[in-house]
Amino acid sequence: MATGVRAHFGANLNHLAIRALLVHTAERRDHDVREVGWGRAAQELDDIVLCADDEVRIVYQGEISPAKYIRAAIPVPSGEIAGMVSLSATVVYKSQTDPHHPGNYTRAGLEVTFRPHEERYTRDGQVHPDSKSFFGFSPNGAGEEELRRDAMKWENCLYATKRMRGSSLLNPVFDIHYNSRIEGRNFSSAPNLPYALVVSVQAKGIADLYDQVVRKYATQLEPLRPILEVPIRT
Repeated sequence: MATGVRAHFGANLNHLAIRALLVHTAERRDHDVREVGWGRAAQELDDIVLCADDEVRIVYQGEISPAKYIRAAIPVPSGEIAGMVSLSATVVYKSQTDPHHPGNYTRAGLEVTFRPHEERYTRDGQVHPDSKSFFGFSPNGAGEEELRRDAMKWENCLYATKRMRGSSLLNPVFDIHYNSRIEGRNFSSAPNLPYALVVSVQAKGIADLYDQVVRKYATQLEPLRPILEVPIRT
């Protein structure tokens, strides 16, 4: 399936983005992730490369510098969305390892902060909008052990899906922070970290969600054009 995605989009997607798409579209059912991992890979190519009219799927790929932040927009239509919205996200990154330090095996970790509403602030003088739990729990004030156990801080693949009211979303974003370490200590001289992020937004009540998002973000996002067409079944 990864080869099929590569053939379909050509060099527009790197290997991390393709891996993120495979995880993002995997079939999970109700099985425990500890038993089946991220699930079974999609059995049809169009389940990965196409999305419905009421859904939009965005792929971010690139590199992030140590101790830096990247703000990734979660595309939603203009105005308030009626009803419920399903939001899914997958983050994959490539990390060097410390094989002699099993407890601190990966040298990189990404902290992803979800900010659903750009106008909601809890405190006076607050710089960034309020955050909300997405990948497991809210990391605010959590210790290192809790971040490792519950937020998978140093794991190089994260996936989560949430359902929320459309009225709670206004120009939502993910803030991605790169933490680097070596042998368990901070390491500010680490190389840039390749990463990929896949975000899906689905609103059952908006039949033209995809078209609305494409128009709104025309200057920020670029539609992926296939190199090879997917055959249409009749």
